[in-house]
Amino acid sequence: MKPNTPNNPDKEVNNGKKADKTTTKSKPASSTKTKPTSKPKKNLDSNTTQRKTTDRAGREYALEQKALELLRKNGVLAGLNLREVADQADVNRGLVYHYFGSRQELLRAALKRDVKQRLSEIQATGKLPFKARIQQMTRTMLAHDESIQLATLLLLDGIDKPSIAPLHDHWISGFESDKELELIEDDTDLDGLLALTTALSYGYIIFRQAISEEFKIPLSDLDYRVDAVLEKMLSVFETEPEEK
Repeated sequence: MKPNTPNNPDKEVNNGKKADKTTTKSKPASSTKTKPTSKPKKNLDSNTTQRKTTDRAGREYALEQKALELLRKNGVLAGLNLREVADQADVNRGLVYHYFGSRQELLRAALKRDVKQRLSEIQATGKLPFKARIQQMTRTMLAHDESIQLATLLLLDGIDKPSIAPLHDHWISGFESDKELELIEDDTDLDGLLALTTALSYGYIIFRQAISEEFKIPLSDLDYRVDAVLEKMLSVFETEPEEK
C-alpha cells in the first residue's frame, strides 16, 4: 500500500518559502530595536570628554598646582619649564600662554593663591614671646616653602618685584612693643633685625634640600637643628635679667 502523498507538493514548498520570508521580514524590526544600544557608548564618551575638558578655572588651578609641585621636586635653582608644567597638568601647552601669557604671570597667580593663608598664619603669632614669634614665622614660611621659591624666581627673572616682607609694619610694631617691655635691647636695629631674620628664612628654604643632600642630614633633623641655632642667635637681642 502506497504512502499517502500531499495533493499539491508545490503548495507545501511555497508555504515553506512564505514561512522563511515571514522570518526574514522580522529581522529588520529586530535590527531597528538594537540601534538604541549605541547611545550609552555615546554618553560615556561625552562624560569622558567632559572630565578631561574642565572649565578654565580648573585648568588654571591645575597648572598652578603642578608648577608648585615641580618647584618642590626640582628646587628653585632648576627654574620652571612651562612645557613640563603643561604636560604634568595634562593641559594643552598653548593654553598656558593663553591663560597666563608668560611664566611670570603663572608664578604670580600661584603666589597670590598661597600668600593670603601664609600671612594670616604669621599674624596669628603676634602674642607669642620675642624668640618664639620669630621662630614660628620661620616654621610657617617653611610650611609654605613653595611661595618662597615662587617669589625668588620672580626676583631672579628681574621683571617683577614681589614684596619680600609684606608684614613689615606688623613686625616692627611688635619689636617696638618688645622694647617697651624691655624684652630686647633698646639699641636693637629693628629693620636690621627683620631683614636678617627674613633673609635667613628665605635662604634656608631655598638651599634646604641641597644642604640636606650634601651634608647627608635628613630634612627633619636639619630643620630641628637649624631651629635650635636660630633660638640661640636671637638670644643676643634679649635683655639680660636684672639681678635681685
